[in-house]
Amino acid sequence: THGKSYSKEYQSWNHMMLRCYNKKQKQYKNYGARGIIVCKRRHKFENFYEDMGEAPINYSLDRIDNNSNYCKENCRWATRLQQNKNSRHNVYIE
Repeated sequence: THGKSYSKEYQSWNHMMLRCYNKKQKQYKNYGARGIIVCKRRHKFENFYEDMGEAPINYSLDRIDNNSNYCKENCRWATRLQQNKNSRHNVYIE
């Protein structure tokens, strides 16, 4: 109905939903099993797309706070470098 089934945005939305809710997905342990959820509004792709807009080239979906949920305030399109710097596995030494 939205004509975006093969778009990068739809694939990002679909993978987000699978990571959070499908226990058979390999990445579920790092998302859904940790309590990471998708806000109810974003369960519908059209709302996700309205909030996020088109993904710039070479950008992918990222959560600003890796311990928080997929909601409008906590999501952005980010480069691979931004995502690598934003990993929960990073250890910062001062």
